[in-house]
Amino acid sequence: MVAWGLSAPEQTALQHISADSLRTNLSYLASDELEGRDTPSRGLDLAADYIAKQFQQAGLAPAAGDGYFQQAKFDQTAVNMDGFELSLTAGGHVVKPGREEVRVRSIEGLNLANAAVVRLPANGAIPPAGGMVVAGDERRWGQETFLNELQARKPALILLLGRGRPARSGATVGPATFLAEDDGDHAPVIRVRDSDAAALLRGKDGIAVTLHLANPAVSHVVLRNVAGLLKGSDPALRNQYVLITAHYDHLGKTAKGIFHGANDNASGTVSVIEIARALAALNPHPKRSILFITLFGEEEGLLGSYYYGHHPLAPLKDTVAGINLEQMGRTDDTSGAEVRAFGISGPSFSDLPDIMERAATAEGIGMYRRRDADDYFDRSDNYAFAQFGIVAHTIAVAFEYPDYHALGDVIGKIDFANMAAVDRGVAAGILALADEPDVPHWSEAKGAAAYRNAGR
Repeated sequence: MVAWGLSAPEQTALQHISADSLRTNLSYLASDELEGRDTPSRGLDLAADYIAKQFQQAGLAPAAGDGYFQQAKFDQTAVNMDGFELSLTAGGHVVKPGREEVRVRSIEGLNLANAAVVRLPANGAIPPAGGMVVAGDERRWGQETFLNELQARKPALILLLGRGRPARSGATVGPATFLAEDDGDHAPVIRVRDSDAAALLRGKDGIAVTLHLANPAVSHVVLRNVAGLLKGSDPALRNQYVLITAHYDHLGKTAKGIFHGANDNASGTVSVIEIARALAALNPHPKRSILFITLFGEEEGLLGSYYYGHHPLAPLKDTVAGINLEQMGRTDDTSGAEVRAFGISGPSFSDLPDIMERAATAEGIGMYRRRDADDYFDRSDNYAFAQFGIVAHTIAVAFEYPDYHALGDVIGKIDFANMAAVDRGVAAGILALADEPDVPHWSEAKGAAAYRNAGR
């Protein structure tokens, strides 16, 4: 590990990270006009246009197929539960979960009568699944890594069975609508929270399923990741990439009001813009190329980051690290105030956190380590990138804070001076990732195994 310190030009560039500029950009993204930046929505489109303009003014090159926009075609599906029926039979025992115990994700109607079900193992390899109905324990197969692998085998239907109590009478489980890539793998998925259904997996009798699901209503939408490139200056390293991301969507609005999402995640988005502006002013540029991307649909299931993984703008094998910025604007973490410091998700999973900490500390910014920080690794877009093998983590000032996903997440609660200071520390870490000869690697920690072994 080499000693780390910024050059005088780098120090000058980072000092241009401005609380006033952060405030100006965040004031627009969290304004009433953008109506909470739901995915999809007019407000989300306005946000994308604004971010692209900021990238252009910062001096970033367009990095996507449509200038600064990576356009993504999605199906928006409204599930139709009219006449829904589901029964599972094994050894003469019949289980009929109620609608309130079921979450459906399917872009087509389904009709099955006593169809044979293939059990998925609690551990080990996936059995042949093409064109078959498969069922497994939700605790394992409901995890994104395993579910994506299972989807790629193109089963006819995936049943995820878990133990649990029924929801309140009249309640529904999961959203009535969902979004999915129109050219992706879309085997229908039905999640069932019913202890009797889950018990069937532990038996030895064959399982059969009878199902009626009406055709859903499907419409087509175009969503956009916004991408700008700072081309590297070193001939030997410029074809390697550091990925800097934040999601720019939030929860939209309801009859109760607008979910402005000032901290989650306008703060991360404007931090990406401001860091990009500072680093683009350097001459020469950092040695490796840096790809700045703001992502759609994180709140809907990491949609923009998964889309990027399936349609990368830079080769995944040449993407050496990813830094995702979330919730950078508030210091009032529920575990205690965090000032001039940031946390990082999954700190035991790679040596990237050590690189970031060393560089930030030299700039007077600390990195705190929550005991449960590894548990946050799958809570944001870094998780999608990690499943494609990229050493990617999320940085946040506050992991948990009052008003999370609530109407009170507004601009008046943002500490812009602290956000600017922390952004300078993060930018110093990004420079270390872009300039140091060595690149981050996954650790030998058990929790990192799935990402360490991910193919590129």
